[in-house]
Amino acid sequence: METTFGWNSRRGATGAAISALALLGLLLTMTLAPSAQARTEVFQPLAPSPVELTALATDPGTSLIYAQEDDGTSFFVYDPRTNVWTERAPAPLDSGNNGGAAYLGGKIYISYTGNTAELSVYDIATNTWTTIANPLGTGTGDITAGNGKLYLAAELKFVSYDPATGIATPLAEPPKFEAAGCSDGFERWGGLQFAGDKIYGHQGNGCSGFAVYDIASNSWLELPLAPEIDEEGSGEPEGPVLGSAINPLANTYLTSGPYSEKTLYRFDLEAGSWSTGKLPFAVEDNGMVYIGLPDYEGVYIIQGEGGTEFTRYTERNQTDLSPSISTKVAKGGRITYSIQVKNNGPERAGGVAVSNPLLKGVTLVSAATSQGTCTGAPALTCNLGVLRSGASASLTINVKAPLRRVVDTVTVSSLAIDTNPGNDGAFVISKQCVVPKLRKRGLKGAKKALRKANCKPGKVARRYSGKIKEDKVVRGGKNRGKVLPAGSKVKLVVSRGSK
Repeated sequence: METTFGWNSRRGATGAAISALALLGLLLTMTLAPSAQARTEVFQPLAPSPVELTALATDPGTSLIYAQEDDGTSFFVYDPRTNVWTERAPAPLDSGNNGGAAYLGGKIYISYTGNTAELSVYDIATNTWTTIANPLGTGTGDITAGNGKLYLAAELKFVSYDPATGIATPLAEPPKFEAAGCSDGFERWGGLQFAGDKIYGHQGNGCSGFAVYDIASNSWLELPLAPEIDEEGSGEPEGPVLGSAINPLANTYLTSGPYSEKTLYRFDLEAGSWSTGKLPFAVEDNGMVYIGLPDYEGVYIIQGEGGTEFTRYTERNQTDLSPSISTKVAKGGRITYSIQVKNNGPERAGGVAVSNPLLKGVTLVSAATSQGTCTGAPALTCNLGVLRSGASASLTINVKAPLRRVVDTVTVSSLAIDTNPGNDGAFVISKQCVVPKLRKRGLKGAKKALRKANCKPGKVARRYSGKIKEDKVVRGGKNRGKVLPAGSKVKLVVSRGSK
């Protein structure tokens, strides 16, 4: 928060009482807005930060979190596996009144709200620092990275910067956010988040503007304003402050505020709407990052300016996944399974996986899916990623099985909470004609053996044989062990005896 440089100042920072539940290390389940009743949201208290922190960023390769001291130069790294903070080499620039950070190419780039001249650059591998000229020419905490570039915004200025070439490129002017009632464009205490071919950003500093930038068209689109909150009843409702993250599993943009209050803002990128919940601590300008590390997945939120509380936020949607399966049998024991997985809603499901263990004697030929990948045999698993509410994904699995009866079972799971686990599995039984031994059998016994093998007795021909007794089968019309679709007819040749 700042009151100089001609920027729109919001309310002053105050200390916040820490939740007794957080101090006890208990999990706090949120009370959701009516529009988000289906979700389950949980906070897990973590080791407090060594000092008040700002400029939070994560290395996606290691899932380590980096942050600089607020109004100082100390620098720390946090390992979610050990829940331990470790001090690293100090930054060359004082953070002053907060900042933002982004990871790019093995380095952490930190932009400060009060520094118009330089950015700090931390090399993770060598634990060393350098500085570069501020490509925006204005101090800001609104920074993100993607496609090999940094993106920075403040007021009506927005640029991309390529560290490889040192070239800064002015981009489309951000929205003025006139409906938010604040200064034009982005405040220095807001947030930017890179997401595929788009960048989402909230205005910050207690203002409620929110927009998305399309990289391909170099254009901005204003989105619904963030809710303005007045938890303390001061009569001055405000919006989010510094810090944001995107949770790709839930496809949500997250931020927090207002100043000295405890609101977690959640924008559903698919539904295009905001909902809110309660943080376990009050925030000033802070920071948050998403980590997808299994067993440690979630959004990590520091209290930032005004406190050292630290928490992991996880949100699990509620949904109903159901698989269906059909089969097609061809000659040679080749079976094709067509599987469809549908998300019946009400919310999206992330980390969707289909398990299809193959029985003994069944050989996988190929597996393909409309999204994601399939690996492993005989314990075949297809990871489908995200399924939106109402969406489906299809799988085609080809196997070879020289068996009369083949049972194929599939089950589906995800990181969401399934409200109807009774329909998480499906199975299909494939029957095949596996031609049995027929030679020297009597005609009646041969027909019985064929029916038991899922075959049908075909035409009966008779011929003289000096080796096979009369009325015994000389041979079947198909070779023994040949695999055919169930119900295939097998011609029988019966001995008339010797001439």
